[in-house]
Amino acid sequence: MLFKIAWRNIFRNKRRSLITLSSVAFAVLCAILMRSLQYGAYENMIGNVVGSYMGYVQVHQSGYWEDKRIDLAMDSESIQEIEGMDGVEMLHERVESYALANFKDKSKPVAVMGLDPAKEAAHIGLDQRVIKGNYLSQEERGVLLSKFLFEWLKLDIGDTISLLGQGYQGSIAAGNYKVVGVVDLKTPELNKRTVIMNKELAQDLFALYGMITTVVVQAPSDQWKSVQSNIQNQLNTEYEVMNWKEMLPELIQLIRADRAGGTVVLIILYLIMSFGLFGTVLMSAEERNFEYGVLIAVGMKRHQLYRTHLLESLMISLMGLSAGAVLSLPLVLWFNIHPIRMGGEIQKIAERFGFEAVLPTSLDPTIFITQLLILFIVVLLVNSYVFFKIKKLAPIEAMNS
Repeated sequence: MLFKIAWRNIFRNKRRSLITLSSVAFAVLCAILMRSLQYGAYENMIGNVVGSYMGYVQVHQSGYWEDKRIDLAMDSESIQEIEGMDGVEMLHERVESYALANFKDKSKPVAVMGLDPAKEAAHIGLDQRVIKGNYLSQEERGVLLSKFLFEWLKLDIGDTISLLGQGYQGSIAAGNYKVVGVVDLKTPELNKRTVIMNKELAQDLFALYGMITTVVVQAPSDQWKSVQSNIQNQLNTEYEVMNWKEMLPELIQLIRADRAGGTVVLIILYLIMSFGLFGTVLMSAEERNFEYGVLIAVGMKRHQLYRTHLLESLMISLMGLSAGAVLSLPLVLWFNIHPIRMGGEIQKIAERFGFEAVLPTSLDPTIFITQLLILFIVVLLVNSYVFFKIKKLAPIEAMNS
């Protein structure tokens, strides 16, 4: 009976119900879209740096990550035992060091990375990031240059650059290499300073014959913790096994700070929505003063009246929440496929902090669930005002007002 009365009350004043429903739907739309853009930016950063470059887990000679010294290289055969472990999909052996790149009258410090082109293409799609020229072949003696480095040196495909640095145990690392392609690594900091070549060519350059500096462990994104633990138990203390959070503490801190800022903005949005809804609830309660007075005068219990109003509020809220979720879904899907690309000063600021100036949305279902739950609680809290009004209502005064 109370449900039937509440349902009819919704349609008694369609304008009032529509205003309330629209307020809830708009708040849901804004909250979901904002949080989805924020989390999408994090996923894009982590995907660019971790998923397609650093990996979730890396193995080095103990002390290498802190100093990045070429002398802390390791024998590639010594860590092959971990390849068949549970969760380990693939091992990517790399030679990573630094050198001075020179072309004509321009010189720039660069990060040199030697890798297996076939493995990197198959598992992280490095070949799909070539935007000019060709990808490396297994026997290729040329190099790939990152996008901004290629532009800064003012090169053309087929030009030759010189690399000069320090090799293993104080040897001189020097060589001339043909530029065969340009790669977009998506992360501005990597795009400014990366030279990629075959692992064997890098070993020859730095006199690291049969040795490597880094092993990137390819593992499922939800299993990297257990994989790291298993590898640590398998290897002795001569090696350091690090996960991406340990290697990139600055990125984690930045995400936490930005997430806190986003939470503050969301709280402000919730407050604005709460005041808007409270105004609607207040207006509705005042308009229905006479109705409440009559119902109590003819014998309706106050708790029944409040339950009726609560059912009415719940139905309008659920309709508003559902409408907001339905409206936000195509927008989230659209911006996930076609992310917002920032330009001008915003792009410069983003790249200055080492991020790609792109804002995709996240499809994480917990964003929808969390925002719907929070806004549902807000709606219930706002409607608690009616409970106190009904509790203190004097029927005669209400009917005479």
